[in-house]
Amino acid sequence: MNDALTMQKEIIRVKGLSVQAIRVIAAISMICEHLWLTIAADYIWLHYAGRLAFPLFAFLVVEGFYHTLSPRKYLLRLLVLAVVSEIPFNMVYYGAYEAPEHQNVLWTLAAGLTAVMVIHFVKMRLDNMVATGLTIVFASAFMMHIANELAADFGGLGVLTVVLFYTMRNLRYARTGELFGLFMINAVWMGGATVGWIVLNHIVTFPAQLFGLLALPLIWKYNGTKGFDHAAIRFISYSFYPLHMLILGMLMLSGVSIG
Repeated sequence: MNDALTMQKEIIRVKGLSVQAIRVIAAISMICEHLWLTIAADYIWLHYAGRLAFPLFAFLVVEGFYHTLSPRKYLLRLLVLAVVSEIPFNMVYYGAYEAPEHQNVLWTLAAGLTAVMVIHFVKMRLDNMVATGLTIVFASAFMMHIANELAADFGGLGVLTVVLFYTMRNLRYARTGELFGLFMINAVWMGGATVGWIVLNHIVTFPAQLFGLLALPLIWKYNGTKGFDHAAIRFISYSFYPLHMLILGMLMLSGVSIG
């Protein structure tokens, strides 16, 4: 009994962020983005805060791969959820029930997870650096192509972000690699809208996606623990994505606006 209490106290004393804590932060960031897209368009800071969401979810997908009992079932859950989320996603991004030109981000995460599963299989079976390296290149390129063909949110670069967190995991210079990789993906290759700030009477512009790098200090605080886990928590985690978009989409279509 005393041993159990001691162990529980040790768990409580673990510093840093658990999976659940990072998931909550990612969800809040995602809500900020979707609020800006739907009913709070005047608050541009919501968009900046929303840039943290995808790197956090990409990291969580990799951790989920390592901790799940069945990667195939994990992938299947992502795919089912991607299908369920399509209409809410279309409502939020296009104010319509159909938008074949753009698919939700879960397709991107599923493509990234597929690439990770293939790479990990070759890595474990062959234990050969050359074979693993070639598999990283070709599996990533193929799934990036699939994500781009699907027009999934974040596209091929989103897949590359997932693979980045997988390849950097537990490496000696992981933080340097993640920083460099995420900078190249977000600031150089992804492009998109830019932000202009006045600094010393000069306008300094940079990609809004660069705010995504602020996810890294949170990821680096990960303590390797799952955090509070319960069947109800797992259900909320999976249902949150389509449900919150459905609610925001309905509010937007009803003419609700903040500001």
